[in-house]
Amino acid sequence: MSDPTNKSLLNRSNLRDLVLLLCFVSALIYKFNTFNVIAGFFLLAAGSFLHIVSKGILIRNVVLSNKGIYGIVRHPYYLANYLVDISFCILSSNLYLLLVYPFLFFWAYGPTLRKEEEYLATQHGDSFINYSFGIPQILPDGASLKKWRNIFEGFSLKRISIKECSRVTRFLSVGFALLLVHELKDEGLEGLKALVLPTKYDYDEFVFFMIATALFVLSVILTRIAHMHRLPRNQTV
Repeated sequence: MSDPTNKSLLNRSNLRDLVLLLCFVSALIYKFNTFNVIAGFFLLAAGSFLHIVSKGILIRNVVLSNKGIYGIVRHPYYLANYLVDISFCILSSNLYLLLVYPFLFFWAYGPTLRKEEEYLATQHGDSFINYSFGIPQILPDGASLKKWRNIFEGFSLKRISIKECSRVTRFLSVGFALLLVHELKDEGLEGLKALVLPTKYDYDEFVFFMIATALFVLSVILTRIAHMHRLPRNQTV
């Protein structure tokens, strides 16, 4: 649930835009290594996975979601966002951005978290209060992680929207785009030419470009399909 009343300079809606801008600029400055790639894509995959699982369990405004991944943290969708953004920071190779991001996250998400938990307390009363006492808000702890085997409890693929698939696809395209920037920054215009006419020495750049482009195009197509599915309902209002 977004918070339209949150008018602070940094908020949930513009945090990722800022992170992406800083990550792409950082990719032009800092050198990356194999560890950055492995750790970055591992966290990107974990965040994307949590996006899907969270949406597959959540029944918004109907019941209190406290099973599955919601039995590990109260806001797994925001944990997913945290992991995705952290993965971009790692792929950018900017250690300073990686260290600063947690502060930016809780600054941007703090008002939204308070608003949502006030709403849930109003809607579900003591059930939510008791639930909040036993389950961490964003980051899991040792006790909650013991429930990992039940992470899919209550999950249904029918709750996964096309829009959510588009979002995850876009995350992956950004990851490969950051790798492409790292590969191209030392080659300048010659590197750009290799994207069209690759040689055996430009194989990495060409592959990253093709994967990033394919994933981005797929994301756009899925977004368009999601919009078309909503259109008839909107037209009847």
